[in-house]
Amino acid sequence: MSQGPTGYRPGGLTALAVLNFIFGGLGVIVLLIAFLGLSVLQAAANHAGVTGTAPVLTFIYIALLLSTIQVILLITSGVGYLGQKRFTGKTLGSVYGILGIVGSIVGYLGFRQFDISSIIGLIYPVLTLILLNTVFKDDFPNP
Repeated sequence: MSQGPTGYRPGGLTALAVLNFIFGGLGVIVLLIAFLGLSVLQAAANHAGVTGTAPVLTFIYIALLLSTIQVILLITSGVGYLGQKRFTGKTLGSVYGILGIVGSIVGYLGFRQFDISSIIGLIYPVLTLILLNTVFKDDFPNP
């Protein structure tokens, strides 16, 4: 395993990268299923002649766009953590954390429920923001 430019990469930062890859991979699978399900629902609605679904579909598309961006940020920042890169690691990881929190809020506003999945969806982005900006803040050398 390669080390960052400082010659040392903390084990916690490596663990954070691994978690990013796991959650990013799961996110890719969920997105593929969601896009497939959405296309099936659209086809069924069109076949049944259902109208007035535009507001619901707009919300779903926004949620899928946010999720797609989150997955890309997770995987990209995971690579940045491994290489201890300030922009691809710390900056994009922090952007993921903020977007993850915003995504959870948008999900709550759209579905009006706050349950265990909402809590889980908030924990990792908040944890990422805290760790990147406290524990690991000095592990990303200046460019």
